Amino acid sequence: MLRVVLALAVLLAAVGCQAPNGAAQPKSLTPQMVALRQGDVAGMQRCAGSGDVVAVLADEKATNPAEYQINLTEWTQWKIRGATDAYVAIFGRTAADCASLSGSGTGTPPGELMVGLVVKFKDAAIAARSYRSESTLFGFGQKDITFIRLAGGQITTGTQTGLGPDSSIGSGVVAGARYYFALWQNKSFESDLLAYNVASADADLAAKSMNQRIH
Repeated sequence: MLRVVLALAVLLAAVGCQAPNGAAQPKSLTPQMVALRQGDVAGMQRCAGSGDVVAVLADEKATNPAEYQINLTEWTQWKIRGATDAYVAIFGRTAADCASLSGSGTGTPPGELMVGLVVKFKDAAIAARSYRSESTLFGFGQKDITFIRLAGGQITTGTQTGLGPDSSIGSGVVAGARYYFALWQNKSFESDLLAYNVASADADLAAKSMNQRIH
């Protein structure tokens, strides 16, 4: 009997998710669905600390209270301006690379690291305004591109990035380490990608893979 009840529950749930004509309702695209994933970063492992904005802030509150207060304040401001959700994905070549971002870590990975942030807004117009602002979230923002510019790196903006008209990519070598930053807005999403000691071509491919998931 229990098996029959469970089967009926599954069937009813499936019917409830369909439109009147029988076609399944499309799922709303979330930041997690867009975010950096295993297939974008071959040979890297997902790091602890990845998760939605609520989980990331909760982890910071326990491990890094000072950083938590900064990021909580910033996220509160972003929500006031129209942000609805955010997701952080972190990948490292080794466990030591992942550990470098922990509360007790040095902040400098011994190898390779990629960090992606995706924020969803109420609509595309709000996302575009956010992209053009100087605001930061979890350390990401236009200041990253400024950092590359001041370090003498290469900057590409607009449609030449392959990420759309509202986009910037910066790459360069600073103190012997290779940095890559991508920042772009597409529809109701603003996305950021940082790659540390990763080949620019690989980082560029990861950014474009993320962008292709925004539809």
